[in-house]
Amino acid sequence: MHRPLHGGASHLDPEQPRLLSEWDGYSYVPAGIAADLAEARDWVAELPPDATTAEAV
Repeated sequence: MHRPLHGGASHLDPEQPRLLSEWDGYSYVPAGIAADLAEARDWVAELPPDATTAEAV
């Protein structure tokens, strides 16, 4: 899952950094920071096909 660091919809400020989160079976935990929306979407696309935690926001 990824979302803007300072809130808002993902289509707003696509050049802003994104917080990357992964599901650990209990809650979403920080997994890193992407430089912008495009990098965050690339990260989501790289997850294994059976990963049910990827969520493009």
